[in-house]
Amino acid sequence: LETEAAARGRSLLTLDTRTGDAAEPLYAGLGFQTAGVIPGYCRDTLSDRMDPTTIMWKAL
Repeated sequence: LETEAAARGRSLLTLDTRTGDAAEPLYAGLGFQTAGVIPGYCRDTLSDRMDPTTIMWKAL
């Protein structure tokens, strides 16, 4: 993904993931930085509560 984005002239990748999800440290390990957290962004379908999401970015 990073190679393709750079080939297309992109200089920044962004993503969001549920705060505390297993993907969060995975993305951090790939060099993504945390930009911030949005509370009550996504619904947990098992508990029907609203969970926060973490916004992350990586410069290419």
